[in-house]
Amino acid sequence: MKGILLFAVLLLAICAISLGINVALPSPDGALFAIAILLSAAFTAASVCIELGEGRVDDMGDVMKMVETGQSLRLTLAAYGLGCSLAAAVTVLVYRGLLGG
Repeated sequence: MKGILLFAVLLLAICAISLGINVALPSPDGALFAIAILLSAAFTAASVCIELGEGRVDDMGDVMKMVETGQSLRLTLAAYGLGCSLAAAVTVLVYRGLLGG
């Protein structure tokens, strides 16, 4: 269960990162990326809670196995959506940083 608490802390850190992205990027880009990241994090957290309730997850390693093997489509899609949202936001931040804008 300690791993799940660590996972929750990581999701909270991702939410803080999304707020930083909202500040770093001009409107409306920052807001759109922040919303995409926050929604993906919320769906991931809800999926983990559902899996906890059904007794399929006991540790963070179980969450990772379920995502890697695709045992839970709901959790897999939420995790991949979160990863894609974060990757897109970082790509835009790097691109804007390289262009000086």
